[in-house]
Amino acid sequence: FIISHDLLSDETYMAGLRDLLGEFRPKAMLILDEAHHAAPSHGARYAVDSQRTRAVRALTPRFEHRLFLTATPHNGHSNSFSSLLEMLDPQRFTRGVPVRPRDLDPVMVRRLKSDLRSFGEIFPQRVIEEVPIGGLPEDAPELALSRMLDAYGSALRTQAVTEGRQRLVLSRLLFAGLQKRLLSSIEAFARTLKAHRSSLAKREQARHLDPKDFLRAPGQDDEDPTEVDDQASTASVTASAMDGVVNRADLLKMVDAMMEIAEANRTRADARVAWLVRWIRDSMLDSQSWNERRLIIFTEWEATRLWLERRLLEALHDVDTEGRVAHLTGATSLDDRETLKRAFNANPAVEPLRILICTDAAREGINLQARCYDLIHFDLPWNPARIEQRNGRIDRKLQPAPKVFCRYFRYQQRAADIVLEALVRKTELIASQLGSAGQVLAAKISDDLDSTGITAADAERQAKTIADADDSAAGDTAREELDDETDRRRTREARNIDELRRLLEQSRRRVGVDTTELMRVAGVALGRMGTGLAASSAPELERTHLYTLDPTDRAFLGGTWAEAFDDLRVRRRRRNERLKDYRASTTIRRVAFSPAILPNGADAPDVVQLHLEHRLVRRLLARFTSQGFQDKLSRCCVVAGPGAQPRVILLGRLALYGPGAARLHEEILPVTAIWQEATHGRAVSPLRPLGSRGEETTLVQLETALSNPARVPDAVRRRLVGTAVNDAVSLAAELDRRAQARRVEVEADLAARGDAEARSLQKLLEDQRARIVKQAAEPDDLQLTLPGIPDKEREQRRKDRRHWSDRLAALDIEIGTEPDRVRDGYRVRASRLEPVGLVYLWPVTN
Repeated sequence: FIISHDLLSDETYMAGLRDLLGEFRPKAMLILDEAHHAAPSHGARYAVDSQRTRAVRALTPRFEHRLFLTATPHNGHSNSFSSLLEMLDPQRFTRGVPVRPRDLDPVMVRRLKSDLRSFGEIFPQRVIEEVPIGGLPEDAPELALSRMLDAYGSALRTQAVTEGRQRLVLSRLLFAGLQKRLLSSIEAFARTLKAHRSSLAKREQARHLDPKDFLRAPGQDDEDPTEVDDQASTASVTASAMDGVVNRADLLKMVDAMMEIAEANRTRADARVAWLVRWIRDSMLDSQSWNERRLIIFTEWEATRLWLERRLLEALHDVDTEGRVAHLTGATSLDDRETLKRAFNANPAVEPLRILICTDAAREGINLQARCYDLIHFDLPWNPARIEQRNGRIDRKLQPAPKVFCRYFRYQQRAADIVLEALVRKTELIASQLGSAGQVLAAKISDDLDSTGITAADAERQAKTIADADDSAAGDTAREELDDETDRRRTREARNIDELRRLLEQSRRRVGVDTTELMRVAGVALGRMGTGLAASSAPELERTHLYTLDPTDRAFLGGTWAEAFDDLRVRRRRRNERLKDYRASTTIRRVAFSPAILPNGADAPDVVQLHLEHRLVRRLLARFTSQGFQDKLSRCCVVAGPGAQPRVILLGRLALYGPGAARLHEEILPVTAIWQEATHGRAVSPLRPLGSRGEETTLVQLETALSNPARVPDAVRRRLVGTAVNDAVSLAAELDRRAQARRVEVEADLAARGDAEARSLQKLLEDQRARIVKQAAEPDDLQLTLPGIPDKEREQRRKDRRHWSDRLAALDIEIGTEPDRVRDGYRVRASRLEPVGLVYLWPVTN
């Protein structure tokens, strides 16, 4: 099943899935992408379970295997981190119990981009460029409104001081919400300010209205869904902060003054748009024609996105903009999102799209690096992690350009931009040094700014605070639990990568399927179907052989060939699109048996690499083997090989089974001999198995022969096949003897492995029990007992403590049963030896 995160919270669907899975599904695997979304969050001092947390927690125990993928495992809450890990491995972790770094080594693989560079992986160089905006008149609307909003925020705080701390906090949040939109665009600010004025003028009615209405101007129904939570939050602040204001008339005058300027300038292009238009003309246009360069523009608010797109199209009216500019927002459907991604990554000579304007809905989960190395932040989020996520759309693996350029605007005459510049510098530091722990620091910086806004009088101090902040400011617990020490991590990961490379090379030798062999098998299969690779050959791409298969060829009629070809089409089928229309309107991409790399180093997007598990290849292999059985395929093979003597190899498969017929071990056992036959009417002696040295030589000859097989004369083949039964019988006794000896060895190895794993598991469970007992005996964090902590956080802590009691009871049972279950799982209950083939090596004659 492939399901979305949102669907995990749909009980209508999940109830049926849980029934299908049952309490536990052996050999099933759960892969949870963006796993941090399942962790508890939204707590000031203690993270609280979300609906998604509860849904994933109910799902994970049903799978024997679990793989969690995330770039943000730790959100700053210790109990959240331990809760996420408990879902992954409940025998090793318990929610609410702090995590020890050494417990992470068996379950967590961390590979930061900086680490991979140190291992020799190639990533582009990221160039961060500030675009200075200066020399504006002092009455420029961007500057004037910034000064007026700063004064308005000061007035709000002054009014709120007399009402107590809570009122002061709310007034600061309101100011920060308005300021974010002003720094994005006057259009976004005007919409929000208009709604704010309405709520301010109707203070008495505001508390009875829907909070979302306070920030949404009449007719404003096209906001990005990603903004809703922030809008609702700021709206609630609007109602609450204004409730106790004494001199409402003075505040209204200030708001009206800002409204007048905002309304007069909301549809005009500002200095950033002017720079952007110049850059597009200089960098993306050759006279009146578009070149192949592409650009991503990020903005935080949908109102700004819509305004910016209109301004660009107006300014570029003299060039052909048809299909050149598109947008991607939270309202973009999945089908349209895929279409945009494909078009933006496709060959610019084919696809006209050049500029993609995105809200933060596109800051993660989409790769846009194939043909683009320019990104511009039209505005900047106040969270360095979000800035980094935006940059990551082009600064990532398989970016063909040696450099990527990430640009941002800075108004030199606006105090707030001092802080924004500090945010950009901190983003680079976090990306290069702090890794996942930096996510916690980024969240803290964002929370601090969101709670106060950026004031002109305090901008220098705020910028210095951001510059001086280190990961300890994000909480010692995050650092301790993640154990983010760079040298230690890189040493460990270097060992892991070396081992993985060794295993990969070993697997390649064992499987023995390389590009040439796979292509040969596919060619034979196609030939037996009445077509062939030669007839489908297409022009080469950088010396890579390409092929264009025709799904209408008679060879592919019937069966599941149509579904296999759907994997080769240039796009996926849209929702509600008729299958017939989809197949008629989409072309088939070319195929290759090795990577198709463009001259710039990027993968060719219009070429599909066929591999052993690709649906089309599996279909061809099925046709290949079925054809063989139709031809009465024999288990006897004759192949020309090196050496001076004919040789024969009997191959047998030994399989050992445990409880429930689980396959514990399987291997191919060879028995080799020099082949002889009766001559001049005299019977030959039974074949004598070779010793270890002779057998090793024979197996080397066999591998050499099979890597470049050659047919032997039909007369020789008939002679050898005629003796096959007797030859197999004469070697069978030796095969049985070797199988019995091998079973004894393997059983001993399995028993030793089972005993070691059982002892390790018992120690793990006992240690977990001791840690829970110790944690339960310690008093709660003093911060959780102070006034002002939300009840839901206290209740979550109580739930976690109650969970400890349940877990301790379960551990007592598991300690007595689980180690024995592990040992039993390695006990051999049955074995099977099956002769699978006889291979003759016939000397090559010159």
